[in-house]
Amino acid sequence: MQNSENSKNQIIDKIICGEHNRYSELIDKYAPMVFHVVRKFVKEDELVEELAQQIFVKTYERLEIFDGRSKFSSWLYVISMNHCRDYVKNIRRKNKNFSEMESHEIQSLTRHSISPEYEIETKETNILLYEALRNITPDYAEAFLLKYDEGLSYKEISKQLDVSVNALKQRVHRARAELREFMKHKM
Repeated sequence: MQNSENSKNQIIDKIICGEHNRYSELIDKYAPMVFHVVRKFVKEDELVEELAQQIFVKTYERLEIFDGRSKFSSWLYVISMNHCRDYVKNIRRKNKNFSEMESHEIQSLTRHSISPEYEIETKETNILLYEALRNITPDYAEAFLLKYDEGLSYKEISKQLDVSVNALKQRVHRARAELREFMKHKM
């Protein structure tokens, strides 16, 4: 598994040094993961493709800042999630005024409204969690994110990472333990 990550890092180094056509290798490898992330936020095929393309462009533009401390897939995953969250926020800002909404839409919004304090607390917890995920063992963080943030089954993760299901369960268990330990020291 380490050789695979070293190989990806070598490809990244070559891209940064001018072999730009090598970027298609990374796109081919990680397109399924990026599309899966995007589909959590939007369903229309055309929009999914557009957002995925934006994510790969953004990743390409930021390739020089990838430091290799985490796995490339974890780094790309975070970029994908952040890009999609930003997209959804921008859509909400452009949303209809209350006067244009149907009564059932207003009821739906008010039923699910969250207090500002809760939103701030949730945001702070998420920031702390992502900080923790950047500081635990990268293999554990990747398995944890794919399991709980992506909602993938162990079998799906096993195929994607080319690791046995038992090894993945162990990684997720260890990720939880490392996260608990990190959080204990932060809180």
